[in-house]
Amino acid sequence: MKGITETLLRNKAWYLVNFLLAGFFLAPLVWAVSTSLKPSGDIVALPPQWIPKSFTFDHYKAIWKTGENIFVTYFSNSVLLTASTVLVNVLVSTMAAYGLSKLKVPCRKLLLVLILSTMMVPFQSLLIPLHSIMQDFGLLNTRLALIIIYVTFHLPVAVYIMINSFDAIPDALRESAQIDGAGEFGIFIRIMTPMVWPGLTTVAIYSAYTTWNDYIVALVFTSGDRMRTLNVGLTNMALGIYGTEWGLLTAGAVISFIPMIVLFVFLQRFFISGLTSGSVK
Repeated sequence: MKGITETLLRNKAWYLVNFLLAGFFLAPLVWAVSTSLKPSGDIVALPPQWIPKSFTFDHYKAIWKTGENIFVTYFSNSVLLTASTVLVNVLVSTMAAYGLSKLKVPCRKLLLVLILSTMMVPFQSLLIPLHSIMQDFGLLNTRLALIIIYVTFHLPVAVYIMINSFDAIPDALRESAQIDGAGEFGIFIRIMTPMVWPGLTTVAIYSAYTTWNDYIVALVFTSGDRMRTLNVGLTNMALGIYGTEWGLLTAGAVISFIPMIVLFVFLQRFFISGLTSGSVK
């Protein structure tokens, strides 16, 4: 106990700075939660109250029934797009990374350089060409267009993460399985894939987070309310007739970030180990 106290006193300036930074970044989140739980009359009360005098969940109940259940549509679109993107991204990146890491692929280093070089291209510079391509294929205002774009731009990072995960597995393990008569697909599914769960989890969280929080892609490539995602939908609600319904809007905002917080809290152990996988050999 004495040692802990001495450490805290010795590093009190460092802890104070971190505490202030944490408070600065958490303040908007706390205010949004507080506002969403206040009765409508207390939201605009002066002076502002961080802790509501009385709590109500009416805003959370009301937003699901708003505008012919349009919030349900926004939420469902985000869930469907995120789940589809995560599934495709995990499958494709795992197979690609396994081939680049463990198989004798011609021009392996060149392929890896080409994959990683795509990360240097600003996404915003490709919006107009992508819009033209999707229009030519008749995919504008469809979920398929969004999934294709999300997967395409998430894959370079995902492949890089999975290559590091597979590189950390000794080649002798694969060679032993081959000696025992296992085929390449069996080695990949039964031996290699279970050993890279941290990497898979990292890719899943990364894909889910970037897809769920996307705004620009959903805004540019969709035009109807029935295809809007949660972030774009909430913005439309704020700019429309619900612009003064602060309790309703903050309730929607809180609902929008709960899934990602829950996902990271439960999978953060795998996420951190996946990021550091392959860093030490």
